[in-house]
Amino acid sequence: MAIMEITVQHNSPIALSDTLSIASGMVRGYLSGIMQALQRSAALSYILDSQLRLMYCNPAWNRFARLNGAPQLTSKAVVGCDLLDALPDSLKALYFDAFRQVLNAGRIWEQSYECSSPTSSRKFRMRIHLLKPQDWFVVTNTLIVERSLRGTATTDPNPYVDANGLVTICAHCRCSLRVLSRDQWDFVTEYISPPRESAVRVSHGLCPVCRAYFYRLY
Repeated sequence: MAIMEITVQHNSPIALSDTLSIASGMVRGYLSGIMQALQRSAALSYILDSQLRLMYCNPAWNRFARLNGAPQLTSKAVVGCDLLDALPDSLKALYFDAFRQVLNAGRIWEQSYECSSPTSSRKFRMRIHLLKPQDWFVVTNTLIVERSLRGTATTDPNPYVDANGLVTICAHCRCSLRVLSRDQWDFVTEYISPPRESAVRVSHGLCPVCRAYFYRLY
């Protein structure tokens, strides 16, 4: 099944308000809630239309682009562009197939991948969510681990354990909340997997993105 086309056509950058104006009524309220959650989220996130064109990139995306020497990839430059055009040929088929699976099955697709720099080793988990009824997509890229290539770890389990010895985990995406950064949820399940699980107590909650996506408030 091919990616379905919508009537909106654009090739120039659009603002957050412009994206919302495309939808109407309850759909607009749902999309607005998701975008507000993405605005606060530390996960590198974006929204695509049914033609896989970038409709929105969140602040975390922009910060990551600037910090990694790629200001040309911030939202002002890429919104309105085809995502596949920005990918190397070796990844285009993988991404297209992932979006097709999400569209056909309506289920979330997820995959872990490496995105390292000359100074840091990083892994992220990518999740693709389908947005009905317009068949758009919400894509989040959550940090799994980041380590300095100079040998100093930049993540450890302590930031996720609160004063009561509890780790708060999102009931949907299984990301853990950072105690000192209430908007950052990282995919660090190894910290509560055997043999450490006996030493860690878990409290379940909802990260802002999952709350907005799975629990529509109109």
